[in-house]
Amino acid sequence: MFSKLKKHKGKIVEFIKFNIIGLSNFLISQLIYITLFLGLKLNYLIAYTITSVISVSASYFLNSKFTFKENAYSAKKFSLSILIYVFEYILNMGVIILFVQVFNISKILAPIIAPLFSTPPVFFMMRSVIKKKSQKKEIES
Repeated sequence: MFSKLKKHKGKIVEFIKFNIIGLSNFLISQLIYITLFLGLKLNYLIAYTITSVISVSASYFLNSKFTFKENAYSAKKFSLSILIYVFEYILNMGVIILFVQVFNISKILAPIIAPLFSTPPVFFMMRSVIKKKSQKKEIES
């Protein structure tokens, strides 16, 4: 069992870092969302969309640099990251709408719960995009 953990130690550490950055980004995003929704009285879906755009950009750069140790930013990687976050956005938006309209969960609480459903697949997709070149180099070495 410990040999399997040791074998995947790098991925486990990355997943922990991804979640730390994600949690920090999430908390800041929620403050922005609440400010837009409650403070500026924007529709909750518009507030969530604006928050998502800010969050996606921050997430790409922070995860590239700190989680996956990649300093080679590229338009291609950023574009692929945006597609991943579009997937996350659609998944989260579906969960939020479901929670608000079907289960009558608070419009403040629903966006807090939604990422529980999207974080694991987004981690693996982001890892694949950001580490793509460096993985190839490791294989060739």
